[in-house]
Amino acid sequence: MLFALVDFRHLIEGQFATRALWEWILFFMPVFIFGEFPRYIFPAVFLLIAKVADRLPHDEREKTTFFATTPSVSVLLVGYNEEASVANAIRSLLELEYPNLEIIVIDDNSEDRMYEEARPFADRGQVKLYRNSAATGRSGRPTASNMALCLSSGDYIVSVDADTSFDRDMLFHMIGPFYDPKVGAVAGNIKVRNLGASVWTRLQAVEYALSITIWKQWLGLLGMGMQVSGAFGAFRREALLSFGAWDPELAEDADLTLKIKKVGWKIVFEPAAIAMTNAPETWRVLRGQRFRWDKGGFRTYFRKHADILKFWQYDWRNAFEISMEFFFTVFLTFVYALYLVLMLWYYPRLLIFVWCLAYLIYVGVTLFCFSISLVFSERRSQELALLPTVFLFPGYKALFRWVRFGALMLEFFRINYQEGYLPESAWRNTKKW
Repeated sequence: MLFALVDFRHLIEGQFATRALWEWILFFMPVFIFGEFPRYIFPAVFLLIAKVADRLPHDEREKTTFFATTPSVSVLLVGYNEEASVANAIRSLLELEYPNLEIIVIDDNSEDRMYEEARPFADRGQVKLYRNSAATGRSGRPTASNMALCLSSGDYIVSVDADTSFDRDMLFHMIGPFYDPKVGAVAGNIKVRNLGASVWTRLQAVEYALSITIWKQWLGLLGMGMQVSGAFGAFRREALLSFGAWDPELAEDADLTLKIKKVGWKIVFEPAAIAMTNAPETWRVLRGQRFRWDKGGFRTYFRKHADILKFWQYDWRNAFEISMEFFFTVFLTFVYALYLVLMLWYYPRLLIFVWCLAYLIYVGVTLFCFSISLVFSERRSQELALLPTVFLFPGYKALFRWVRFGALMLEFFRINYQEGYLPESAWRNTKKW
């Protein structure tokens, strides 16, 4: 036993004596790369403790008092080729049965029967329906949203996608936070409706539970929310008009949110405002969506609005969260790629061990955080069935590391800078960042 201990001591001493500093950095790089774990574990634990201790903010009384004044609300439903879903979205909005509500539907020069599907609701006076019939074709989501805003009259604007549906108390929760005159925008809680369509939709449902239900709620408590989704967000009209509303950008929702923050409005997340959306069902569609999100996110956060890092000019919390976003989504993306190249070249067998260990850690952390998200869910029985999907989640995230890597490389060198998300007419009339 003594000889074994002596041999083990010599082995360790030999390892320390023969390894260069860069080799030790390489060995322990996974600790650095997966250092994002505490970023998600701590918020989940904090929110759980706060909920159990009943320390989360309660503003139901203020919401009720404000909502009793029946503030005027305009819902903007802008779509392109949404024939299959627009009627269901309108029906869901009509079920809200709010007396001071107008619904503006914009068909952005669709090539399908979207306009015809929405027409019966307009004929009955239930919605205001408009069609962009310009010879130049569709104008793009941001421009069409500005058109809808100009045609609307509500003091509060709710922007939704055409493939969404809503809980019947959605407006109360979505508009209620505007009782605070400092609030300029409210981010809603988006969940996946087509869970059973494919493994990709189930993986996205797990992702939404972690990144929206947990992470956005955490950022909202800190006053550091950086994005109100274009699929489901509410805005004070005064805030939108103060800077001209939407710009034609790849990530127009992130751009709009940052502009709201920069002019001094508060942004809150409302977990009880629920919208159900259809997530991409195939890898090809999902990959294209995330590729565009990653390109647009980098362009918006770190080019167009890089000046938000001036903490002496804007809220320091904005600068902190943008810095963390850069560290985790940009810097570590390239560090991970470099790490894999070095490990494959020098220590391929060790890399297999690291991957297995990282997988187990990632599954454990995801199970832990997802279980906490279920505590906050109003659809717990449905989402509980997603637990087995968690075991696929590390591979899912690994795939998107490379999607992000490709998107960032193209964005750095401005290759394929123009994306098909915006039509040619929109590109000609927007600044290139």
